[in-house]
This record gives sequence, C-alpha cells and structure tokens, in this order.
Amino acid sequence: MLKLEYILIGKLPKTERDMLLENLRTERECGRNVLEWDSAKKHIQEEKRVEGALAKERFAEKVFAEKAILVSGDAKELNEAQRIGMAALCYLMPGDGRTQRNEAAAGEMEVTSPADMYAEGMEEIDGSFLQHVYERHHRIPWIILKTPRCIVKEFSMEYLDALFELYAGKGMTDYMEPLYPYEEEREYQQAYIEQMYRFYGYGMWIVCDRNTGELIGRAGVEHREELGGELELGYAIGVPWQRQGYATEVCNAIITYVKEELMLPSVSCLIETGNVVSEHLAQKLGFHYCETVQIDGKQMRKYKVAFY
Repeated sequence: MLKLEYILIGKLPKTERDMLLENLRTERECGRNVLEWDSAKKHIQEEKRVEGALAKERFAEKVFAEKAILVSGDAKELNEAQRIGMAALCYLMPGDGRTQRNEAAAGEMEVTSPADMYAEGMEEIDGSFLQHVYERHHRIPWIILKTPRCIVKEFSMEYLDALFELYAGKGMTDYMEPLYPYEEEREYQQAYIEQMYRFYGYGMWIVCDRNTGELIGRAGVEHREELGGELELGYAIGVPWQRQGYATEVCNAIITYVKEELMLPSVSCLIETGNVVSEHLAQKLGFHYCETVQIDGKQMRKYKVAFY
C-alpha cells in the first residue's frame, strides 16, 4: 500500500521555505521525513549503488519516488520528479519569466512546469495538504470527513456494483435521477473522478459505514447550473439505513465542511414538491425556503443556508 514517507523541499524563496518548514514541524512525529531535494537525490544514488544493475537502479528510483512528494519552484527539479513518477507541488514564482507561469494572450494562465498542484504561497501548505496532493497523484480517493458512524470519501470504481445495489432499493429513485445503464455509468463515474474531483476538489461522494466499510449512501455538493452556479447539497441513504439519523449526521458534517474547509458563503438544496421527508431534513439542518422553481418539468422547492 502506498504511503507518504518523505517530503522533499526544493528551490524556494527563503521566506516561503521558512514558512513551509514551520508548517511541517510536526511531520516527523507522523513518521515522515522532511528532506532537502539534494539530500534526497543522494539517498537515491546510494540506493542505486547498492542495487547495481541499471534495471534495479530504475527500480530503486521508482520505489523512492512512490514514497515521496517534492515541493519546489524550480522547473528542472519538477521535471526530474515527473521523470521518476514522483508527486509534486509547484510553487509559482512571482514575476519570474523563466518559471512556471506565463500570461496567455487570452488572459488564461499557462503552466509549463509539471506538477500535480500549484501554489502561490506556502501559508496553507502543511502535511495534510501535501497528503492530498500525494493521494491525487497516485489516484487514491480522498477521505473528506468522518462522523461517529460514517466515512465520507471520494467514489472509486470498486464501489460501482454496490452503488447499483444501493439505487435498486425500494423508493430510492422516487425523487432523484436513476443511474445510467451499467457501462454508461462506469464511463461517467470514471470521467467524474478524473475531472470533477481533480478540478474542484469536491463533488458527490460516497458514505461508508465506519466499522464495516460498507457503502450506505451518497452525499456531497456540486455547482448547479439551474441555480446560477450556486452550490447544491445532495444526499441519498440506502433503504436499510434510513430513519436512523444517518442523513442528518452526514449532511450536518458536510455543511460544516463547506463552511470551514471550502470557505464558501452558502449552500442550497432543491427538493421536489411532495418530498416531505427531505423538506423536514432541510429545515432541521438550518435551511430556509427561498422559492419554487421549475426544472425539467418538475416543481422544485429551493432551500438555502448562508454562512456569511
């Protein structure tokens, strides 16, 4: 199983380096080593000398790269990390025409140095953030949050069959869209993982039992075109787990996550007229009725909670 063991620091301005090191003070307590990039290269070279043959040398590089992440503002270092398959966070050097950022004619940002994510400052870069970058590089689903009974995390394809079983429950699609046919849904979910999660860092997640790992529902937030791009909360709890407080537990945690982690100003929900249970839940969660709108021929009641 892949595990982040080394955080490598490449070329950074002194102020950014000092800030990053301060943020990473506790990483050694978590069993991670914080090393300079040059020291890490020596470490790899030592492993190569032990391995000997070229194929084994490359294997040594790969093994080390799989356990590490590089933070750097240097294109050469970032290219080397990419060559050996290492996760990387690129610091965007301000006002340096030789580095990673150029303003395109259309006003869009063109990034030329390879990395999994990019940062303009180290203020919020800590071990938890780098763990997420590492997981994204290796396509490891993010654990979004935990509640007393549940784990909310990104969907992964191993749960596809369980998702179909969940949606087959009696009444599950009375007030929400069913899944696509199996192969179409598989393609949709694969694209969703690659695009939605990677671009936004959030979306519709899965809800699993904290003790057994069993899929018990879905919940999450997405931007809704019909709401002018506002964030919409959605949820679905499987029939065997309904009326046991799971929806309240999970949705409360997600609302807190939107406010404190995503730092977004509000979240809305759309509830089809007649879905009294979901309306009661929305009110219990602190949502307030705004208006009734028609979407795809259905009367939808819009609720909203504002944080700021």
